Amino acid sequence: MYGTSSVSPRRPQRAARWERGGVLGLLAAWIGRRRQRRALAALDDHLLRDLGLSREDAERESAKPFWRR
Repeated sequence: MYGTSSVSPRRPQRAARWERGGVLGLLAAWIGRRRQRRALAALDDHLLRDLGLSREDAERESAKPFWRR
């Protein structure tokens, strides 16, 4: 019905991501995302303005769990 692909018909994007990067790739992405969000939370308002972000934008992004994009 779905051929011989190992990609699940219900969640093709998630399955494809696992196939492309593997578990180590996923862990590396999560660690990087966590690091970036912590750094974003530590920026002062002047630097956030230089990036075109408000304090609220930075707080909203840094409050996300590491597994969410």
